[in-house]
Amino acid sequence: MHALAADELVIVPLDVRSQRDIEDAADVIASHGGLDRLVNNAGVFEPSSGLAEVDGPRMLEVLRVNTVGPMLMAQRFLDLLRPDARLVNLTMPTRPIGSLTRTENHAFVASRYALNALTKMIAVEVADTGPIVAALWPGYLQTDMTGHAEKATPLEEAIPGVVDLIERLGPADHGSCLLPDGSHAPW
Repeated sequence: MHALAADELVIVPLDVRSQRDIEDAADVIASHGGLDRLVNNAGVFEPSSGLAEVDGPRMLEVLRVNTVGPMLMAQRFLDLLRPDARLVNLTMPTRPIGSLTRTENHAFVASRYALNALTKMIAVEVADTGPIVAALWPGYLQTDMTGHAEKATPLEEAIPGVVDLIERLGPADHGSCLLPDGSHAPW
């Protein structure tokens, strides 16, 4: 972003839980002639170590931010994406349901399975007419969600690779979940 001229970069703050924020951001983007990259990066984490710890209202909030928010963004911004655009949902790779063995972090895991399903569905829907749509796991990063874990990759190291991967997305990546090395996760 540092290399972009000030007139090429427009930062539009928004909360994916707010339809008004989404509409306001869409108005700004429309006034600039569209969007080349839509990267849905919002995410929250609600820990649980077993079913008894899952709090229904908190789980709904996790789903609202991690799943419904990116879907609303895609829904509203799809028509504003320019030719050769990318729509990327940052996520985690999810195994086939039959091989799921986790018994913790129910809300977060469920939100990522749902986001990945929606990403694939959007990709199928726009396959002939729309942008390249992909899910992308940026890796285990030092963020609030990971408690800035020491063993996680610092953002300043990871972000250039993530941006490069998004820029290199091509037709073979459409509808897939990419890992930090550019390979596809088996869904």
